[in-house]
Amino acid sequence: MKTKIVILFFLIICALLACKKQGIEESVNYSSIPVLPEIPYVYPKAVTNELATLGRVLFYDKNMSLNNSISCSSCHQQAKAFCDNQKFSTGLEDAKTQRNAPSIFAKSGRMFWDGRAVGISNAVLRPIKNHVEMKFEDLDKLAAKLSKIVYYPALFNSAFGSLDIDSLKIQQALLSFIENFTFSNNKFLQSLTNEHILNASEFNGKILFFGKAKCSNCHHISGTLGSNGYGSTNESFNIGLDLAYADNGVGSITNNANENGNFMVPTLLNVEYTAPFMHDGRFKTLDEVVEHYNSGVKNNSNLDPLLRNTTLVGNMTEAQLLQQFDVNHDGIITNNEISSIPTQQLNLTVSEKKNLVDFLKTLTDPSILSDKRFSDPFKH
Repeated sequence: MKTKIVILFFLIICALLACKKQGIEESVNYSSIPVLPEIPYVYPKAVTNELATLGRVLFYDKNMSLNNSISCSSCHQQAKAFCDNQKFSTGLEDAKTQRNAPSIFAKSGRMFWDGRAVGISNAVLRPIKNHVEMKFEDLDKLAAKLSKIVYYPALFNSAFGSLDIDSLKIQQALLSFIENFTFSNNKFLQSLTNEHILNASEFNGKILFFGKAKCSNCHHISGTLGSNGYGSTNESFNIGLDLAYADNGVGSITNNANENGNFMVPTLLNVEYTAPFMHDGRFKTLDEVVEHYNSGVKNNSNLDPLLRNTTLVGNMTEAQLLQQFDVNHDGIITNNEISSIPTQQLNLTVSEKKNLVDFLKTLTDPSILSDKRFSDPFKH
């Protein structure tokens, strides 16, 4: 009898949990037509608010994919700081992308892990055309498709003063929306004006970031986080993730063997939310990332000199350096010619590693998760 009571109690609990889950799911309503404010949200960096509003709808619309199953937001979700927290993203027909989806931010210069696009305008249509992601390789057919969807003629007319739809207008609208992805009102920025005082761990992490840990050698944060993309640059580096790379990154685009294993420097803005990390999502936590630079750098032949123990050659003259390392005597020392110099060992303590992670979390702007201007207009 006691056993039956326990089983009955268990079934009641399961039923209650199921009802609760169903209630949560039903609280989110999806519409086949975007629900937009009567007065458009303000997008400071947009040519017009109407243009950015159109870009917002396009960004979230699954009609932008060949089989109506994937939108830009499928891989770049607001609740996950505009990435998807997956090692690799899922595209059409459950195909997987080859690289980790980074968080979106407004950036000029080289984009994607391999730097193949220059600027947002050159980047926004590539996922739509990509055969794994959204697979709409013929953008004229996409424009024709959108023109037959009931809400688009009016949206394009508001943005452009014309009912005509073409790929250039699609590109301009997405660009106008994405250029507003800044989300930089964080503790670090506030600390520069004493609006926020970093605690002891955060402050020690800041000192490490610009000093012993050498993070700022590649992530050029300065002043107001810089105009270079909040810690990212137009530079690429081989950071010694592997002795031999399965993915050559920048080298696969430039066909320059010296750039094999190079990847673009990602933004650190809101990095707290954007796990997993690296181009292949190999690190699940910021602690793992810090430990890589602390003790895990591999002696790849293309490893950037910044990640070698250069103190061993710090007092050598240029002539001495050339004599020891210029193997082919061309007057230039390349990365693979200094492979005999050991990789860096930062020797960070447990406390220092925690300090560094705490500092990285000061680059978080929580509004990225909830700003209505960037929310899904099909969900309410």
